[in-house]
Amino acid sequence: MGVVARQAAKNSVSILWGTIAGAVNTLIVLPLAFISFPEGWGIIKVLTAWALILAQFLHGGAPNMWVRFYPQFGISDQKKLLGLGSLFTLAGSLLLGIALLSGGHQLIGWLSPEDGELLKGYLVQLFVLCVAMSMFYTLNGFVSVRLKTTVYQFLNEAFLKTWYLLITLAFLWDWVSFNELIWWYVGGYVIAFAVLLAYSVAQGFKPKIGGWPADWKTLSSYSLFSILDRGAGIIVNNLDIIMIGALIGLDNVAFYTLAFYIGAVVMLPQKSLMAVANPVVSHAIAQDDEKGIKDIYVRSSLMQLLVGGLMFMAIWVSIDEVMALLPPQFGNGKWVVFYIGLSRLFQMATGVSGGIIVYSKHYRQNFYLNLVLIALTILTNWLFISPKGLDLGMDGAALATALSFFIYNLVKLIMVQRLFKMNPITSKWVLTILLVAVMCLAVVWHPLPQHPFYAIILKSSLACIVFLLLTKAMNLSPELEEMLRNPRKLLKR
Repeated sequence: MGVVARQAAKNSVSILWGTIAGAVNTLIVLPLAFISFPEGWGIIKVLTAWALILAQFLHGGAPNMWVRFYPQFGISDQKKLLGLGSLFTLAGSLLLGIALLSGGHQLIGWLSPEDGELLKGYLVQLFVLCVAMSMFYTLNGFVSVRLKTTVYQFLNEAFLKTWYLLITLAFLWDWVSFNELIWWYVGGYVIAFAVLLAYSVAQGFKPKIGGWPADWKTLSSYSLFSILDRGAGIIVNNLDIIMIGALIGLDNVAFYTLAFYIGAVVMLPQKSLMAVANPVVSHAIAQDDEKGIKDIYVRSSLMQLLVGGLMFMAIWVSIDEVMALLPPQFGNGKWVVFYIGLSRLFQMATGVSGGIIVYSKHYRQNFYLNLVLIALTILTNWLFISPKGLDLGMDGAALATALSFFIYNLVKLIMVQRLFKMNPITSKWVLTILLVAVMCLAVVWHPLPQHPFYAIILKSSLACIVFLLLTKAMNLSPELEEMLRNPRKLLKR
């Protein structure tokens, strides 16, 4: 677990930077830039949503294939494996280009008429964005298996979010037009991919095209079945945006995006930890190290629950003041924050359950489970959002996504227990959940008479201090205490 903690500590610097840049942009700059044109923000989000969804299929599961099999091969076969995965991504990009040139907006229009018409004028941008994203995520598989994730996390968190902030400011100050803003936005992902490619080559990324590994059929089967491992969560996170735009309008996409962002902040620590934890799980499974698997399962679950619980509590105790600071049309997302934040906290509490399944011989079950998650998300979103259903609007979209994620992660917990006879639930795990619940419900968090900004600082800071003191008193996580007490030590290791 030491290597995971060290890499997580380093990645946390980039994530903190990205969180600050993203928060400033999402909570302040974007609402100001699009206060009279919320549909524009909606267009960017719908374009991004489709790109993220399509990008999950373009790489053909290559990142997971590399993480799963790379450590088991010699140098020669490793190069062949890298070549096979690279071919999947290149082939997927070529097929997407052909599809878009052949009237791809018509296919999108079949799924969502409004999005099809909207994206008809942005097909080139959509293609470039999809390809840059898919190649960026593919290379993440390589740096992850080499346990060199800090550059990827810096680009994905610090660089891209700072870039988005800067170009949004340029739009706010009328330095660029909306169409130019779209191109600059796409350009950020192209730059991130180019930098990560150069870094990967420096780290030994030398794919050999041709002369595939002897068991290439097995590798290809695994790769394709693992497409939806992490992709399912990304797809689900963006399906609600697409369905909101289609069912209740693009302006609501902007309003929902802001509230969703606040709730999803809870999950930011997971990016730091899981970037290293999943490759470690893959190594342990390859070596049939049952003790090592269980150890990282329990520790990663508890650490994520503690840090995620701290962030959820810090947000929720001041949620009324946060909403009061936003422009009126953006300030009605309190329950979106609650549903999304709670669902993300539960997902973090399940630790590396998904990684244990997908990197084992049971990976096909994970594929089918992800298909069920996507179908469930579409069904619940339509039921909760549509005027023909329960007509709950944005709150319905968040509730649908939260319900889908809760069922999905609960089933994964049950599957790991049934297949591997292990689970992350310990007395400390239960105590942490109770601590978060009690802190969020405490009467002292009622609205204060101060200005919302000062009330947020006072309430959230006090909540965090009390939470950390109680965590230390109950000795819930020695590793978390070490990170907080001496972060420089971990960063230098």
